[in-house]
Amino acid sequence: MRVISQSELLRATKVELQILLREIAASLPALREGSHELRIAHYNLHNIRIALARPDFRPR
Repeated sequence: MRVISQSELLRATKVELQILLREIAASLPALREGSHELRIAHYNLHNIRIALARPDFRPR
């Protein structure tokens, strides 16, 4: 798993971010506890949630 950059997240649509969030969350059980890949997955999930919370994604 690779780290998803902030610029990639900023360019993604809300639907793309939601799909990415679901895909990464679904892959968590397959990742070994304490592994580098698991840390990256959690980091990506955190950043995707922040991107989804951006004011321009909130309902008006």
